[in-house]
Amino acid sequence: MGRVGLRKIVVIGKMIVNISAIKQDIDDILEGHTISKNLPCALAGVANSDGTLYMGAAGMRSLGGSEPMSTDTIFAIASMTKAITTVATLQLVEQGLIDLDAPITAYLPDLDRLKVLEGFDDQSRPKLSSPNSVPTTRQLLTHTSGFVYEIWNADGFRNVASGELDSLFAEDGNGMTAPLGFSPGLRWEYGIGIDWAGRIVEALSRKGLDTYFEDHIFSPLGMQDSFYNVPKEKASRRAAIHARLDTGLEVAPHIGESVSGGGGLSSTIADYLRFMRSILNRGELDGAVILQPKTVDMMFENQIGNLDVMPGTSQMPDISNHFDMGFGAPAKWGLGFLIHGDQTESGRPKGSVSWAGLFNSYFWIDRENDLCAIIGTQVLPFYDTHAVAMLKDFESAIYKNLNS
Repeated sequence: MGRVGLRKIVVIGKMIVNISAIKQDIDDILEGHTISKNLPCALAGVANSDGTLYMGAAGMRSLGGSEPMSTDTIFAIASMTKAITTVATLQLVEQGLIDLDAPITAYLPDLDRLKVLEGFDDQSRPKLSSPNSVPTTRQLLTHTSGFVYEIWNADGFRNVASGELDSLFAEDGNGMTAPLGFSPGLRWEYGIGIDWAGRIVEALSRKGLDTYFEDHIFSPLGMQDSFYNVPKEKASRRAAIHARLDTGLEVAPHIGESVSGGGGLSSTIADYLRFMRSILNRGELDGAVILQPKTVDMMFENQIGNLDVMPGTSQMPDISNHFDMGFGAPAKWGLGFLIHGDQTESGRPKGSVSWAGLFNSYFWIDRENDLCAIIGTQVLPFYDTHAVAMLKDFESAIYKNLNS
């Protein structure tokens, strides 16, 4: 097992915490969930605004392989990309290039003919209508724009299954041209809005997202192992993606990288901790400023009014289980993150923010206790029972030691 415990005693929030106790507990959790063969691999990290407190890894990079997981393993972070795209979008807001409440057609004029999928007629043809408004960039960032994922939207899935559209997972397909699932602002539903925000960043910066991220986020923050396309010289450090089948875990076919605002990045525990620490520090890390403090504060503020973040109902069980990232408690959405409306059973406090990646990586940022944490594996489907159990064990270990 690869692990790094960097400090023995540290002040987190107002408490003096014995990090060695947390370290031992987390080591045991990662080893327990991988030795049992419930998960092929596991990575975890904990940090505060001052530095990294813990990094660890267990299991193998590929099931049946010979390379053990290590803290420098590069893994697919999937929708954890969305928080980075949100930061990029907010950088352009600070520069006066984006008005969060202007129609997105101001930046992407080709979206002036959006339609809403209202269901299907008696011949199973899609019924389309005009939306009551054009989505705004704020709605893209808050999953209230009407853009949905076929994975968790029944009509969207049916539209793809009918052959009307390519899947979002089809290479060079037309899935991004899918109609809205509802008129903007009517509800919260997880979707591809942040993919479209990424298109706005590209249009206004005249750079691909890979280049923009490197120039304005990765390089300033010292994130040296975050890429859309992992360089050949670093490819040996990648973890394989696995699928949980009725017959057990298997290595899944390689999923090609795509440059998109909603997913596609690969990273390391150390890199993503640096990104989260910059948010904990209200936009600054080691002298590099990626956002102004007041902008970071907006990310932690409810941006969806009386709407609520809703659980996801899977239409594609090989890709995702049903999920509830609020863990049964009310939740709101800020800019880039879910906002927890109550303390979780495992101890994460009300007001902390979080999200996840499709291959079962999970993170949260807790400003009350000045800490951020990430844990993950590389397994489909999303919200895997064993991965969520490991997440909750990990979270409990951290907060148990904070409160002891």
